[in-house]
Amino acid sequence: MNYSVVIPAAGMGKRMKLGYNKILHEVLGKPIIHHTVSIFEKDPDCTEIHLAASKDEIKELEAILSSFKKVKGIYEGGKERQDSIYNALVHVENREFVMVHDGARPLLDSATLNRIKASLKEKDAVICGVPVKSTLKTVVDGVVTETIDRSSTFEVHTPQAFCYNLLMDAYRNAREKNLVVTDDSMMVEALGEKVHVVLSNYNNIKVTTREDLAVLNILLGSE
Repeated sequence: MNYSVVIPAAGMGKRMKLGYNKILHEVLGKPIIHHTVSIFEKDPDCTEIHLAASKDEIKELEAILSSFKKVKGIYEGGKERQDSIYNALVHVENREFVMVHDGARPLLDSATLNRIKASLKEKDAVICGVPVKSTLKTVVDGVVTETIDRSSTFEVHTPQAFCYNLLMDAYRNAREKNLVVTDDSMMVEALGEKVHVVLSNYNNIKVTTREDLAVLNILLGSE
């Protein structure tokens, strides 16, 4: 199967206190975004890569990614993550299947990617994740109100994969109804469509904190 991928890359990563976009931080001599894009550049089933970025970082990203033949465009992001992704989605040419993957998630392994692709051949919406390990509680004003059943609770990762037309319908619906979501599958859920889940890998972390950077150095160095 062939697919396109959209990579949102406009976040500042304030929790890391770097003073610049975390995807530009170098690990093993290359920016994080370079490691992330490499995953899809190397996958023979990926035909095109589109990114959404802050306006003042587009030129820098174009230089960083100039050697990647599958990168078809880097577009200005919007106010919210979902706006940025939409700005890239409209430029996708191969409109059968599309994945959305975090720019700061450079440890996606081939086994997870293959599980997503296999499921996408039969399902219209596929995400990946891992069962939570810790006990989860809902806390209001410092008081526990509920203990969540972790046996049916997953931590969701990216990529998330969809039939292109379904995802665009979901985006249009979200824009018309002013829905604010934290991931793409929420918009598909809002249409009443089923979202299927395959296993990810616990190493498929999104780099968010300085502690994550330490882990990233170790894991990338061991590959």
